[in-house]
Amino acid sequence: MAILLEVLLWLHIVAAIGWVGAAMVFGMVLGPVLPTFTPATRGEFIVKVFPKYIRFIEIFTIATPIIGVALALSMANGDFSMFAPTTQFGLFISVGAALAVVALVVAFGVVTPAARKVLKLTEAMMKAPGPPSPELLGANKRLRGGAAIGLVLLMVILVCMVAATG
Repeated sequence: MAILLEVLLWLHIVAAIGWVGAAMVFGMVLGPVLPTFTPATRGEFIVKVFPKYIRFIEIFTIATPIIGVALALSMANGDFSMFAPTTQFGLFISVGAALAVVALVVAFGVVTPAARKVLKLTEAMMKAPGPPSPELLGANKRLRGGAAIGLVLLMVILVCMVAATG
């Protein structure tokens, strides 16, 4: 059972690194840099990178909480009192888990739909060049805002998980 716990712990950490890493790359690098590209360069970048990037985000956004639940079930071994918010461990794990659900909703409710919309509208704009539509500008704004909220949530979750081990 200890080996399973160890494997689940490592898988959860690696999945979380993927999720946080994707959020950081978008929020701190791609989001701020994309507007500085020429429209043609920005369009080509979005069309080539976004499909893989969206898939990457979705995989790690789903994997992290699923593995986290499996890890919690393995740790509890039927006794879930360790997760009661009356202990430091239980409080931080509970808060982190609740925020992870919120981050998951932000990812699938705002970020990935907005990214897909940006991709679709950018593909259309590349076929019929012209100024960006208000719809594209709105999708870009939702994507950047959702990504920023998601990144903040993930950083708070990271603090909770680290604090739980202390």
